[in-house]
Amino acid sequence: MNQESSLAPSRHPILAVLFTLVVAAGLSAAPSRARATEVGSTRNFGLGFQIGDPTAITAKAFVGRRHAFDFGLGFGGLGYGWCTDANNHTYRCDAINHNVSLHADYLYQENILNRMNRLDWYAGLGGRVIMSAYGSNNLGRDAVLLARVPLGLAVTFQRPSFLEVYLEIAPAVVIFPPVDFAIDVGLGVRAYF
Repeated sequence: MNQESSLAPSRHPILAVLFTLVVAAGLSAAPSRARATEVGSTRNFGLGFQIGDPTAITAKAFVGRRHAFDFGLGFGGLGYGWCTDANNHTYRCDAINHNVSLHADYLYQENILNRMNRLDWYAGLGGRVIMSAYGSNNLGRDAVLLARVPLGLAVTFQRPSFLEVYLEIAPAVVIFPPVDFAIDVGLGVRAYF
């Protein structure tokens, strides 16, 4: 009898990506003279792209060494689709949906490793508005409002010194309508100017 582990990378791609980021940061931590990346010091504004939920164009602005704001304009994703069963009851499903969303977060960011590459963790507080791309969804709703708590890991590099790769998980409470719980997950990259 062949049983597969519940944490197998093929079943949990987010864990595989997280593991890869941590290993890459660990390998870059070999004894050497620390060199700073330009992200968050001389380059404070970044633009990029994120896949997941939401799939989005993102921006991040540092307003200090440990404080930043991030923003996103999303186009669809998984987890906010509404499906209808045989009895015409609606329920949330994981279907790919077609929506437009805006999110904004305040982030507090701390360094974990600072060698050839830098690994930071961050946590924050923000919100997200999701608007149906085709008018009201199956529930007759045109918009959904969420309060979210983004948690993530960000890797910045010595070369290229303007690049950030991040993995973010953002538990959220759907405030309107109806009250519910959701999780946003995104993997992204930003170039800083």
